[in-house]
Amino acid sequence: MEDFFDLDSAKAFVFLLSDGDNKQKIYISEEQLLVIRNDKRKVFSLRHLEGLRSDTKKMLFPLIMGGIITPFAFLSFFVNLFMPWIHLVSVLGGMLLFYVGWAGKKALTIVYKNGEEVNYYLPNISKNVEAFIDFANDSIKRDLNSKFSNLVFFDVEKEFIAPFFGKGNAQAHQLFPVFGYTFSQIRLSGKSINQLIAVDPVKAGSEIKIAFDPETNRMRPFAEQSLLPESQIVIETSGWKL
Repeated sequence: MEDFFDLDSAKAFVFLLSDGDNKQKIYISEEQLLVIRNDKRKVFSLRHLEGLRSDTKKMLFPLIMGGIITPFAFLSFFVNLFMPWIHLVSVLGGMLLFYVGWAGKKALTIVYKNGEEVNYYLPNISKNVEAFIDFANDSIKRDLNSKFSNLVFFDVEKEFIAPFFGKGNAQAHQLFPVFGYTFSQIRLSGKSINQLIAVDPVKAGSEIKIAFDPETNRMRPFAEQSLLPESQIVIETSGWKL
């Protein structure tokens, strides 16, 4: 585990609980993952991780306590018939503890390659967090040998290629904001696209964010304004099943 994370290098982040709560966030860069939980920071090296997932973890303490209290409280009815309300409350309390333990609690689970797990318990796992998990797993397991892995892709009509990258063109502003795809998302989309615009984010000239897209429930590349022409790489994909 590293002890430093450069926030300027982060390519995506999400709030774990509510928007704007900077004490509960998770970031990812090309090489590291940063979790801020209750204002405490922990950094993970991606090369040591198997992936992220959302889990429902059973809670052993209430499960065990409920399993002990409930049968003894029920048996107490036959031992002492006085104060039946106390016995009833004890039975119901034990059953509630058992239910809480069995139902479990939502958790963001970070899994190391050696099988070890780190759990961050949350009241719920939002769609934004689920999308971040999907994006982070994509980053962890991506094909680093591919020349396209660091690029982002935009599905733009052929006649809009020039306006998309041009400056001062009225048509260019009609296209923004626009969502794109990561390399892995394009491959898994099942779409046949005749032409894609691949963009090198380093040369884009304006920030390409990774933002939550409510229409697809995924974290996707997001461009708000026109990009520099030198960042464009046109990839002909006629007949390529993505």
